[in-house]
Amino acid sequence: MVTSTPAGGRIEGNYELPPGGVLRPPPGSTTIEITGQLSVWGSGAVEGSLQCQELRVRDGSLRVAGSVVVASRFTLRHARIDIAGDLTAQSLSGDRGVSIRGSLTCPDVDIDGILEVAGATHGQDLEVGGSAELRGAVELNRLSVGGRVLVGGGIVRQGIEIGGRFETTAPLTFGSLEIGGMARLRAGVQGESVEVGGLIDCEGDLTATRTMEVGGKIRVTGKLQSGRIEVGGLLAAGAVEGTDIEVGGVAEVDGAVHALRLEVGGRLTAERVVVTDRVEVGDEIRTTSGVKADILRVGDRSSVRGPVVAREVRVGERGEVEDVWAATLRLESRARARNVYVEDLEVDQRVEIHGDTQYIRSIRGEGARYARPPQQVTQLPPPPL
Repeated sequence: MVTSTPAGGRIEGNYELPPGGVLRPPPGSTTIEITGQLSVWGSGAVEGSLQCQELRVRDGSLRVAGSVVVASRFTLRHARIDIAGDLTAQSLSGDRGVSIRGSLTCPDVDIDGILEVAGATHGQDLEVGGSAELRGAVELNRLSVGGRVLVGGGIVRQGIEIGGRFETTAPLTFGSLEIGGMARLRAGVQGESVEVGGLIDCEGDLTATRTMEVGGKIRVTGKLQSGRIEVGGLLAAGAVEGTDIEVGGVAEVDGAVHALRLEVGGRLTAERVVVTDRVEVGDEIRTTSGVKADILRVGDRSSVRGPVVAREVRVGERGEVEDVWAATLRLESRARARNVYVEDLEVDQRVEIHGDTQYIRSIRGEGARYARPPQQVTQLPPPPL
């Protein structure tokens, strides 16, 4: 082992640390300063903090007991580095691994392998081909990771692109978020757009001001809010608010759903559903307080549990609704309703209405079965919502 202790802790010009070499600051100092480039071949160590113009490590590893400040480029080739303190550099590139137990400040980071930062991460573009653990808060323009990434909250002003699993431990703000695999968000997050191929699991609120696209499942314990929400499988949330909401599978909402347009291929359960324009359901809507919409389409053999208030309601063949308040109601063949309060009613053959039938203007169609004779009125009972 070669041990070097530079006089005054300063080395003028370039310096090459031989394999197995150790740099130690002189007594009374904690830092070694190299005015030029430090080159490390094989494995080496710095028993203190390091300042240099440029740092290159090749075919081995470097261990630094303190912090590292590199005025320009920091390059790792077939090498790793372990830094006990902070790292500051203008650019950082490598093909194996970087471990920083302090904070990282670097505008341009490009690591093919693994990046671990225990403290905060500050920079512009950060790209990791393998996995990244950024346990402190981040402040970046862009973040791109090929595999798994852990982020301790913060802000990514533009885009986040993750090939595998994405995990946060604190609130995060971002521009766009694209994840090929799954996302586990342990605190509320917000951004402009979200696109996830697999699963989102969020503890808190999740907001995307423009679009939210999830190929598989999404679970949000708080409020899910976006301009457009498109989910291929299951949507589960405390509350949902969006302009256009489309769920291919099942939607389970503890509170209210507010939307301009809503389409659910399977079942929707919620405390209440308030839609400005159109609602279409393929299987079932089940609410406590009811559904309020401009237009409600209930598919064949589908059902709505809870009161319905709408301008126009159409129930497909063998469909079923409970209490309906509407300007116009169309019940197709073998559809069933409990109580009907409408301005105009149209019925097909074998329609069944098990309770009251009150209308203001007209009833069209024959062959319906009424538990009580239809009653023409001048005013309908007030709707429940």
